[in-house]
Amino acid sequence: MDAWQHFRKWVVPDYNNFLRSPSDFHLLENAILSMYAEVEYLGPHQRGYPPDVSDDQRDARQMRNDLNLANLQVCADTLKHVRTHQDDGVTLSSTGIDTNNANTWKIGGHDLIEVAHSAFATLREISRIESARPPPLAPNVDA
Repeated sequence: MDAWQHFRKWVVPDYNNFLRSPSDFHLLENAILSMYAEVEYLGPHQRGYPPDVSDDQRDARQMRNDLNLANLQVCADTLKHVRTHQDDGVTLSSTGIDTNNANTWKIGGHDLIEVAHSAFATLREISRIESARPPPLAPNVDA
């Protein structure tokens, strides 16, 4: 599966499910985690690698930073691992989230709903740009 298939089959439905039920924390978490995974698909795709070639995690982290999706990474990592240790010595946690109270849906000052909306808008824009381009050739392949 390439980045655009993943976006259409996972990210869009997960985000739309959250939009239909914005008070369901589980749906918000699913949307954030599928968007986080989307960047893992984008890395190799934007570099023109064939779908079966893996990318380096540092490249995905750099891509999140380049796309202004660092907040998405912090929030997704914290949701996945319950705690995330930051470079500045601060430990973020998702244990303070009350799934029944949207006012608590924050991690390290990041409002999870805003993170989801912003990340989706960024990924949707990339999808529009990329879907208009022909797919790149794999590295070292002659046309």
